Amino acid sequence: MGISLLVTRRQVLRGLGVAIGASCAGFIRWRLTVRPSHYPGPFRDVTREARLHFRYDNDASPRHRFVETTGGGCAFLDFDRDGLLDIFAVQGGPAPGSAPRPRPPAALYRNRGDGTFEDVTEEVGLAVDMGYGQGVAVGDYLNTGWPALLVTAYGGVHLFRNDGGHFHEVTREAGLVQRGEPHWATSACWFDYDKDGWLDLFICHYVSWFPDMDEPCADAKGRLMYCLPTDYLGDTCVLYHNNRDGTFTDVTKEAGLAQLVGKALGVVDLDYDNDGWPDLYVTNDMMPNWLLQNQHNGRFKEVAAQAGVALGPVGEALSGMGVVAADLTNHGLPDLFVGNFSHQPRSYLRNNGDGTFSFMSDPISVGSVNQPYLTFGLECLDYDLDGSLDLVLGNGHINDILGDHGRVTYREPQILLHNRGDGHFEEDASLGGDLQIPRVTRGLAVGDYNNDGRPDILVSGPNMPLTLFRNVGAMNHHWIGFRLEGTHTNRDAIGTKVTIRAEGRTQTRWVRGASSYCSQSDRRLLFGVGTAKTVQDVEICWLSGAQQHLGPLEVDRYYSIKEGCPSRAEVVSIKSF
Repeated sequence: MGISLLVTRRQVLRGLGVAIGASCAGFIRWRLTVRPSHYPGPFRDVTREARLHFRYDNDASPRHRFVETTGGGCAFLDFDRDGLLDIFAVQGGPAPGSAPRPRPPAALYRNRGDGTFEDVTEEVGLAVDMGYGQGVAVGDYLNTGWPALLVTAYGGVHLFRNDGGHFHEVTREAGLVQRGEPHWATSACWFDYDKDGWLDLFICHYVSWFPDMDEPCADAKGRLMYCLPTDYLGDTCVLYHNNRDGTFTDVTKEAGLAQLVGKALGVVDLDYDNDGWPDLYVTNDMMPNWLLQNQHNGRFKEVAAQAGVALGPVGEALSGMGVVAADLTNHGLPDLFVGNFSHQPRSYLRNNGDGTFSFMSDPISVGSVNQPYLTFGLECLDYDLDGSLDLVLGNGHINDILGDHGRVTYREPQILLHNRGDGHFEEDASLGGDLQIPRVTRGLAVGDYNNDGRPDILVSGPNMPLTLFRNVGAMNHHWIGFRLEGTHTNRDAIGTKVTIRAEGRTQTRWVRGASSYCSQSDRRLLFGVGTAKTVQDVEICWLSGAQQHLGPLEVDRYYSIKEGCPSRAEVVSIKSF
């Protein structure tokens, strides 16, 4: 692998990160070359070259305990604020009810700025027992500029405060230890539901499961297999309010959510009704999904049925797992896309702009009940930088007894859905490159780890290696990226909307607190602009209600924008050579 970097010394990159944070706008440019692959397409597996050596241990047993099916979240984050995306992977280890053994650690990999990563888990204080881990959510809940880690697990969550690049577990002090039966926590979302400038926390809970109640299930041939979620009772999710002092208060009942019992796997924050207040969409496994409308008074109203997003296209409850909310049709409103079980249609829901959604009719690539893939993690990304958001689906079945032969298999290829520009998608295995190698995926995150403007993909799953796919396509298209910092808005700028205009075309993105499944993607907003060489206008609608306009701006750069900075901000740049 040959890599040519504009800046190779980590100290210089660290200095750049500080300089960008202190200015109103800045950018980084990189130049890369990547060795070819046997698989045509824009994505290359660079795990080995990147020096990533991690495998999620779900403690699979012949008993096929139901708890073994869901774990394996991963994250892109810049934990040390040097301008480079690092990688975090959740670990499972001995499952509840199994024989005691040392739990393998989770993994934090620091980006060295040369295409490789180094394992710093122990160095930064994360080589600790995090329980039977499921997912991860990243958020600056203290507004210090240092992102904290929340790890979800069977039995609860673990919160790690980031003290200048070193982590300390503060779960108990923060008030996040839950009472009562062990809860099976899956996805989580940092968001500011009351718009007070501080991140609150929503945690999904799956089913009510205990090791001593796990009855064996078998197929028609008598082979043990994982049971269906219908064999277990559901649970209630939890909402925590940020007290602004490092602690949280459980406000699930006060928010009107205590009566909702489901089997929650995925969550995404969105302002679906465009009223300036963050709502939530929660996916449930074989139960109706929830759309939680923010009532502006600390309470939420469940309106999924009225909005047309509770059930499948013919009124059936689907196996909702991963979810994204994004403007997939370039109409300025967030649409929804949900991953479901094999032989279920993928849910592609277009926002009608009146508080309702419609299922998009795309039976070949999206809505077919004949599609064989089971999708957990998924994300939107403009992988070819043509100005339309595409989708990547992380697939892999639950039951290993299926084997790897036949139409429905245990290991499955990851799928790219290419947006034709009109909101309809084409599924073409030849697009994926190394993504088409079958595997079992649960967590999936998207981020530009080498800062070249082309979104890369990270995946993890049960007894599967953590795998990094580099995007080596879109060489002839341009891009622009933004890292936002709130002042009156929460510092992560979650809930903020950015609209750009280039060559007569308008695109909209939101800073999300959560998406995909049990994973955290890069929070920077990355736009492909095709052949455009200038972005004429950038409109930023901060969650606080403040608005800013910037432009014209040069392309092929990342800009760091701070809420309240003047429109003509100073640009800090490192130019290519």
